[in-house]
Amino acid sequence: MKVLKYFSYTVILCVVVSLLFVLYAPVFGGSQSTESLQRIKHSNNFVEDRFVNQLATSVSTRSPNTETSITDWVFQEDDKNPSVPLPSRIFDSEMLTEGKFAWLGHSTLLMKINSVVMMTDPVFHRASPVPIMGSPFPVQHPVSIDDLPAVDAVIISHDHYDHLDHRAIRILSKRVNHFFVPLGVRAHLERWGVASKHITELDWYESEVYRGVRLTLAPARHFSGRGLWDRDSTLWGSWIISSNSLNVYFSGDGGYSDAFKTIGQRYGPFDIAFLENGAYNLDWAQIHLMPEEAVQASIDLNAKLLFPIHWSKFDLALHPWDEPAIRLTKEAKIRNVTVASPLIGEVFDVENYSETRWWESLRAEIAQIISRFRS
Repeated sequence: MKVLKYFSYTVILCVVVSLLFVLYAPVFGGSQSTESLQRIKHSNNFVEDRFVNQLATSVSTRSPNTETSITDWVFQEDDKNPSVPLPSRIFDSEMLTEGKFAWLGHSTLLMKINSVVMMTDPVFHRASPVPIMGSPFPVQHPVSIDDLPAVDAVIISHDHYDHLDHRAIRILSKRVNHFFVPLGVRAHLERWGVASKHITELDWYESEVYRGVRLTLAPARHFSGRGLWDRDSTLWGSWIISSNSLNVYFSGDGGYSDAFKTIGQRYGPFDIAFLENGAYNLDWAQIHLMPEEAVQASIDLNAKLLFPIHWSKFDLALHPWDEPAIRLTKEAKIRNVTVASPLIGEVFDVENYSETRWWESLRAEIAQIISRFRS
C-alpha cells in the first residue's frame, strides 16, 4: 500500500508541477492588453473568440486508414535526420550590404533593403518549450546572435516555437529597434522584455512604412498557439517587404490556397519568394505546403526566384531531412522555376546566388560513412 500511496503522490506532484509550468513559464508568452484585445475583437478575421482562415481549414486531415502512426515517430528511419553536421558558411556580417540576403536556417533570414537590416522569425535555440525536444540539426558553422550585424527590424509570421524563440527575443529586445508582428503576438514580446513602443501589430493587408520599406502582412492558411488553451488566439500571416529596388515575399507557414494568386496579382511580381518547404505531412495537408505546392505558389506569386525555407534545421515531420529539397528542385525543373539554394550563412543577392545541390553531396558522404561503419 505504501508503494501505491507514494506513486500516487508522485503522479499528483508531476501533474501539479506540469500545470504550473504551462500556466506561468515565460516561454508560453503573455496575456493580451486591453488595447490589443480591442483591436483583435474588431478584426474581420476574428470570429467567435478566435482567428480564422479565409478558407475553411482543418489542422488535421488525418484519415482513418492513414499509414502513419505513433510508432513511425518513435522508430524513425536512418535518414530522417542528418548523421553529420550540415555544411554551412561562416557568416560574415560585413558582407550583408545593400540588396543582400542570408539564410540562417529554417525560416530565419537576414536582409538589407534600403539600408535597413531586417530579420525574419528569429530562432536560435530549440523549437520546443521543453529542453528535451526540438534541438536543431548540427551545422559546421552555427550562427549565433552575437554574429549578427545591428538589426533594425524583426518580422514575425506567427507564434509557433519554430518561428518565435523566446530566448532569442529576450536578447534581441535590447538590440533591435522595432518588431513587426501579427495581431496578438505583441503580448508575447512584451512579456519577454520588448517595450510596447517598439512593437507594431498588423492585421491582414495592413501596411506600415519603416525607413522607406513597406511591410505588409498578408494572409496565410495556418493556425497559432503556444500553450494548451490558446489555439488561434493570435493571428498568423505572410509578409510582403517592398522598396523602390526590391520586392520580397516571405511565406511564414501555411497550406496552399488561392491567396498566393491574389497576393501575386495585388503585390507582385516579386524578385524573390521565400517559401515554406519542409515539415509537411499528408495529415497536415491544409496547413503546410508540399514541395510541389511551393513551386506552384512561386508561380502564382509571379516570383523571379524561389528560395525554399523551413527545412534542414529541425526534425518536425516524418520525411527524410533532405526530401523537401529533392522534391522541390525536381518539380521546379519540370515547371521551369528558378531555385536558389545557397548554404546556411552564405550571403547572396537575386542576381548572384548558388544553385548547388549541396544536399546531394552530403547524402553521398553520409552513405560512404555508413558503408565504412557497417563493413
